[in-house]
Amino acid sequence: MQTFLVFLYRLLYFICEAYSLLIIIDAFMSWIPAISESAAGRWIDRIVNPFVNLFRQGPILRLIYATGIDISPMIALFVIYFVQSVALGWLFSILGRIFL
Repeated sequence: MQTFLVFLYRLLYFICEAYSLLIIIDAFMSWIPAISESAAGRWIDRIVNPFVNLFRQGPILRLIYATGIDISPMIALFVIYFVQSVALGWLFSILGRIFL
């Protein structure tokens, strides 16, 4: 059971890392329209935008309209890093106590 929990932890950690990388790539691609409109750019956009759009509301949306600066990818990265560093460790320490 311990090896399964370690495998699951590493898998979720890797998924968070990969998704963070996709968010960074999408943010850089938004600066170059030719790349963001390619097939790969649209695919990354479809994967990343549902999560990042959660943070493009309220005051951040007003900031985007007023300044043209979109900080929602940074907020999304902070949330992913929090989940990755705090929530995963906390969850798997509880699961380890229950099942081991």
